[in-house]
Amino acid sequence: MKKLFCFTFFSVSTILSQSPLSERYHTYSDIVYQLFEWDQEFSNNTSPSPYYPNSGIIFHMEEIGRSNVDDLPIYAVKLSYNADQNLDKPRVLILGQCHAEEILGVEISMELIERFLNPNQYPSYYQNMIGILNFVELWIVPTHNPEGLTVVHGWEQDGIWLQDVSFRKNKTDVNGNGIFDFDPSGYGNDIDGVDLNRNYDFNWIFGDPLGALDGGCAANPSYISHYDYYRGEAPFSETEVQAIRDFAIDKNFLLSIAYHSSRSGCVAERVIYPWVWAGGKPAPDYQVISTLGQEIAELTPVEVGDGNYHHAASGSVKGNAHDWFYSKTGCIQYLIEVGTENMQPNDNGLIEDTIERNMAGAFHLLRRAAGINLGQGPDKFQVTGVVRDAITLEPIIAEVEILEMSGPMLSPRMTNEFGRYRRLLYPGTFTLKVSAKGYQTQLISDITPSSSNITEEDINLIPLNYHSLNLNIDFPSDKIQDIKMTRIDNSSESDKLSAYGGSSEIFDVVVGENNFYWPEGEYILRFESDDIYPRSEYVSINSDGQIDRSIQLNWYDLFYSEPFNSLDDWTIDRGDWEVRDGLLYSQESLTYDGFHPLGPAKINSNLPIVIDGESEVVVKMLMKNEFEWDKDTLIVSLVEEDMSEQRINYFSNQEWDFHDEIMDAYIKPNSHFSFEIISDMTLEYRGLAVEQLDIYKEMQRLTIDGQEVVQCPVGDFNHDGYINILDAVNIVNAIIDDSYLTGFQDCVSDTNSDSLIDILDIITLLTNIVGNE
Repeated sequence: MKKLFCFTFFSVSTILSQSPLSERYHTYSDIVYQLFEWDQEFSNNTSPSPYYPNSGIIFHMEEIGRSNVDDLPIYAVKLSYNADQNLDKPRVLILGQCHAEEILGVEISMELIERFLNPNQYPSYYQNMIGILNFVELWIVPTHNPEGLTVVHGWEQDGIWLQDVSFRKNKTDVNGNGIFDFDPSGYGNDIDGVDLNRNYDFNWIFGDPLGALDGGCAANPSYISHYDYYRGEAPFSETEVQAIRDFAIDKNFLLSIAYHSSRSGCVAERVIYPWVWAGGKPAPDYQVISTLGQEIAELTPVEVGDGNYHHAASGSVKGNAHDWFYSKTGCIQYLIEVGTENMQPNDNGLIEDTIERNMAGAFHLLRRAAGINLGQGPDKFQVTGVVRDAITLEPIIAEVEILEMSGPMLSPRMTNEFGRYRRLLYPGTFTLKVSAKGYQTQLISDITPSSSNITEEDINLIPLNYHSLNLNIDFPSDKIQDIKMTRIDNSSESDKLSAYGGSSEIFDVVVGENNFYWPEGEYILRFESDDIYPRSEYVSINSDGQIDRSIQLNWYDLFYSEPFNSLDDWTIDRGDWEVRDGLLYSQESLTYDGFHPLGPAKINSNLPIVIDGESEVVVKMLMKNEFEWDKDTLIVSLVEEDMSEQRINYFSNQEWDFHDEIMDAYIKPNSHFSFEIISDMTLEYRGLAVEQLDIYKEMQRLTIDGQEVVQCPVGDFNHDGYINILDAVNIVNAIIDDSYLTGFQDCVSDTNSDSLIDILDIITLLTNIVGNE
């Protein structure tokens, strides 16, 4: 394999002489050739340098993914003592190049690898490198946009030299014509390609859509770069970004640097980090993040004149890597804009100078992760420990939350495969909340970190007792029916089981075939199935004996259905609600208007809900929602005749995929629906989209002559609340195809009550339909 690479690189190097870029820069071929050379020299070398006594192997290389079009490998290099082993060390990630033309990041990342492998050539960094490799697992990805890098450095095609030194994206065929469409005449206008730093799924929707035109900034108003920031057709649509996503989730990094360059100069020579959003809303870890960002910036001199890099929190929301890394994995990533708008200098001395000026900041971040403060800091201010089972003392996967540094937009911060957690802190006092399924949650208060020592706090979680819960599902039919049962405690998860209606099937949630493991606690069980009235049951599991529960499920009666074909039956109180393509949207534009003087949006149905008497019902909405976490809220209410409102649910989260929301309600005749969005008038998101709104009432069983009788809406095969020719067609098709009928379909199809489904049922149904017209 290595010989094949050598042949390929030799062939390409001959062609590359036509490139106007300095030969000092690494082409993709140069990168891979050098990585494999290092791999051959170091990957099996247990004594790589007398400067690293007893280090073991310090170099390990992996392929972590491939590019989207050219299928080029993306490589990551691991540098650490005993790099061939999986050890419990804090992990740091360096991303050298994301945007194709920003090639200085490649040089910085390759230089970092070079320095760690040859410490004798860099005496001023020697002590740092020993400590870092001893205490940190450093991963470096020189490029995760290899095909974009090949466009920048050029290639030969059909005897013609092609090159675009200003290309930014990957080579995704955006217009689907099978041709790579790019414009080498200047910035932008490259039809194909996706901006990999807009393709992450955190606030992705606010990145540039296809065909967006981009202007300049205050510092450079003449700068134009059309199409260059295209976010892609979906979050994580690009394999390059998928590779980084999967790698980041697998490795649970503590800190990261992503190197970029600012072609416009608008954000040149700057350290950028998560975030201060509109309304002055900082990231929960902002004091830690900003302090380290400032320190890195102050250690990085500018290219011209005196002074150092600027530092700033990002305020944008557009699918960036650094925001996704922090919010979804807990890793604090710094985007460092290297150099000036002269982002591809041909002066080799300037290239070397730019690399050297960025070394101090990189090593400072690595020392922060390692907890070593040689020379001038950084302060340690870190808490770490292992979470174990208090009985077996085995490490466990647990969530560790710092209550003073937490927020609803953050995914749970979990321990790694060693049960280890690590959190960077600042001067102060903190409370740890440690939780894991099947264990008692612990609060550890008065954690006071030190500037000179890492605080160690191991935690032993006490296992909860497990108890047996048997469920007897009483189904209104003797036919097999799948039931989805959702168990809700502190979290929400779904367990699926199958039941035979009318039998006495028992489901043991501890040792039964469904393998449910339920510790003691308070639960709500939600039962759902086709044609079944959704039922919620409260269960308390806290005794040593076996708990038996019988759950009776019945058919539902659909008495209200809104498919949102129009707004004829609705009145807009405020906002610009609209129906589009069979969906109710909370606004016509992309996001709701948080700045309306009377509040963002409210809409009321003007068609009263017809029901006999007061009744317990279930409201079911097929919807997707996206609001600013815990700041903006959708309120779903029922407005009664006296104009009093019964709030039946509220949503203040983000789930922008269609999903069913089931809400229990107590309804009175002639009530109306109301949707209202309450906003703090800063950030706006996509709000609400509803495809279907239904109200179900449970059909009770009757006892006639001592016999239990199951009710069902005879004839309503498709369960739309009406009996018409469509139901007859469905029953005919079922008879002709001899298809399997569910319990509900069997019940409603037997229109003449002879326990058979045949042509006589069709005749009876058609007679009833005609007679009612």
